[in-house]
Amino acid sequence: MHILPIGPRDEIPVRDGRPVFLNDHPGNPVSVAPGFFAVRVTHADVSRLGQAVAPRDLRDKLVDASVSLLRNSERVRFDPSDGSELRYADSGVAYGASGRPLFPRLDPAVIGIVELTGAERILLGMNAQRKNYFSLIAGYVSHGENLEDAFAREVLEETGRRVGDITYVASQPWPVSGSLMVGMRGFTEDEDQQAETDGELAEMIWVGARDILECRIPIAPPGSIAHDMIHKWANEKQH
Repeated sequence: MHILPIGPRDEIPVRDGRPVFLNDHPGNPVSVAPGFFAVRVTHADVSRLGQAVAPRDLRDKLVDASVSLLRNSERVRFDPSDGSELRYADSGVAYGASGRPLFPRLDPAVIGIVELTGAERILLGMNAQRKNYFSLIAGYVSHGENLEDAFAREVLEETGRRVGDITYVASQPWPVSGSLMVGMRGFTEDEDQQAETDGELAEMIWVGARDILECRIPIAPPGSIAHDMIHKWANEKQH
């Protein structure tokens, strides 16, 4: 049995660059994969076992799954169909009194590049709740939407720009919110805001490749799909 201890802020103990696994734990470990489990521990436990590292810095599929499934088991404790207490089995699947399987929730979200047509500049926004860096436009997919529609809606709601010619770029699990981040890319002819916004962004700026590569502005941290996509775009424009 391999049990991954996870701290209260989803920090992971690491030694020599590798996650630390336990052979046993008195808590209630959640099954992540055959032979692998996750359990919530204190920050002191994490510090005792190794260096505390954020999941995004490890880029490990098993770690991502462990954090996501553990958080899901903590948030979803009762069967919504009959109110019975859930018991969790293999890979985070839960069962209530009815015996029907309840699969762990995964929330899809879109995030992406908005490029100004013919100008080789992209639009970045600073979240009103996190005013320490600029990132890509993002938001959750609503019922009845495909990914392209969701991205177009989020860009319009958050920036007041209309975006088209939308394509898929990449994806990344985001276990701290139980999400799957789906990277998109689209183009706009709206250099200026064309509609009212929802106030989610405190500031919006157009930036070029040199602004990014020469670190003229703070952007989303390494380990995030936003950081990867921004730098990939900038590097492509420099060649």
